[in-house]
Amino acid sequence: MRYLVAAGVFGVAMMALSSCATLNEEQCQVVDWQQLGESDGTRGFPVTYVGQHQEACTKHGISVDAASWQTGWDRGIRTYCTPANGLNVGRSGGINRNACPADMALAFNEAHTVGRRVHDARTDRDEAQRKIDQLIRDLAAATTDEDRRRIQLEIELERNRLSSAQSAVFSAEREADLYQFRTAQAQ
Repeated sequence: MRYLVAAGVFGVAMMALSSCATLNEEQCQVVDWQQLGESDGTRGFPVTYVGQHQEACTKHGISVDAASWQTGWDRGIRTYCTPANGLNVGRSGGINRNACPADMALAFNEAHTVGRRVHDARTDRDEAQRKIDQLIRDLAAATTDEDRRRIQLEIELERNRLSSAQSAVFSAEREADLYQFRTAQAQ
């Protein structure tokens, strides 16, 4: 019985998720397509994203002004696809949707990769610290000498991992700072 209830809840949730539309009927009727395209571009959505809007509005019998959307998107994506933004998106752990025009893609992708290294290094460092914190709690709760020795050894290994992770963060942040300096000098 529990299985049937869980399956039913899962099915309803999946239907709700799949029915999510980018725009509702009223929005489809009044939207400024150029402004929406610019907003989508500024957020790094790929040029194919207009298809999501077409799908949503077609359900309501409303057509999309794809040319106006494209004009706005062209302007917005150029704002998004800067090396500085690529670095910020990568540092924050954001994904690269590979939406940038060819003349901007290389610089954006390179910056995103540099920023992503910072994010990944910080994530590894934070994970090592969380593991140490948990092991310290485990050590306090340990009831046998054997468990305490084992946990102390694990703590020492995690501290070594944390030290390496901190070095990786320093190195990645330095690389990002140098990259940022070089790109600023090139402008």
